[in-house]
Amino acid sequence: MVITSERVSNSLICRLTVLGGVALVISSCSGGSGGGSSATPVSISEPDQLVLEVQPIQVCDDDGIVCAQVELFEAIADKIWGQAGIDIAFLPLNQLNDSTYLTTDEDEFIDLSFSGDAGDFGRHPDSTRTDGPINLWFVDVIETTTGLVQFGNAWIGLNGVLVSDDILDFNNGAGRIDVIAHELGHNLGLRHSTFGAGEADNVMSSGAVRTVPESIDDIFPDGDRVSRLTPEQIERARESDFLTETEPDDNSLPITEADAIPLLLAEHPTATMPGKLPSLAPQLLASTQAVATVPENSPSPLTWLLLLPLGHRVYSRVSRSKR
Repeated sequence: MVITSERVSNSLICRLTVLGGVALVISSCSGGSGGGSSATPVSISEPDQLVLEVQPIQVCDDDGIVCAQVELFEAIADKIWGQAGIDIAFLPLNQLNDSTYLTTDEDEFIDLSFSGDAGDFGRHPDSTRTDGPINLWFVDVIETTTGLVQFGNAWIGLNGVLVSDDILDFNNGAGRIDVIAHELGHNLGLRHSTFGAGEADNVMSSGAVRTVPESIDDIFPDGDRVSRLTPEQIERARESDFLTETEPDDNSLPITEADAIPLLLAEHPTATMPGKLPSLAPQLLASTQAVATVPENSPSPLTWLLLLPLGHRVYSRVSRSKR
């Protein structure tokens, strides 16, 4: 079953309403493409340039050996959000060594995003729920109750993006270069069906209808002219408190460099959400799903013994792909 913004997870809504007094609703975009066109984006002049800083976080096992893959697709995100005069600036990579989050479900994404203190779980120390750098976790698998591959999750209007290794599965035709840009749009307050989203060529449309660019040459205004933003989306995104007028950090990572900078974390505080979440309107946890799973690549023989604790996770992933 593909969960959309119209078909929400009642159990999660109930849980989060009790915990934080705010309903955090889940939705997803399934794989596929369709026809249609959206409004021509407005042109933003250079003086209006804004910056969105993103803190990438690579999740690894407890020993820091088995890690999720990292690919920022920075050039893709910059071209898409350049339509809005927004530059995406990726900060140096943090590393979170905690096997619990290599496979992350909805509850664990809540922990990563909202529990503990500033800087916990690899988060940028200046990040809050509503401003500062966006925290982006790269994990192995995003676990769902549907058994479908899920490429990404994000909070609408709040801080936090979750991306799985499956965005890099190009050998099986499932890879997606626009997922990070799409999920960041949710943090900036955009949804799958508002502000002009819903057409196949719009970057914020759900995965069930969105045409995924095969390369940067397909992105508007070039090639297939996909991954567009409407004037309404641009206006809404540029109102976000996550954006700044400062220049990008000179230490931001080049596209080809994603070497992990270890971040040694103490035991994570177990602070709960009551009283922690801001008093906001209901927020949407948006996610991107597909229709099949793919086994992981085999590790080096030297690491087999280290992988034994992860055997159940790998077996479950392979089993789902055979369904």
